[in-house]
Amino acid sequence: MERITLKVDGMSCGHCVHAVQKAITSVEGATPEQVAIGSATMSFDPARTSVGALIDAVADAGYDAREVT
Repeated sequence: MERITLKVDGMSCGHCVHAVQKAITSVEGATPEQVAIGSATMSFDPARTSVGALIDAVADAGYDAREVT
């Protein structure tokens, strides 16, 4: 398992946090660890998914995301 933190733009409330958490959960091999307004930290299995797939899932939920390095 690997761990990643994304900066997530466009979040402003609890509903946003829930939507991002749900988006991450929908990606096979990913588990949200901490989702807060503006960021999301998750663990994922690189054999089952990728950072790009996680960013795409968050984008599909309506938010801009990028990896924090």
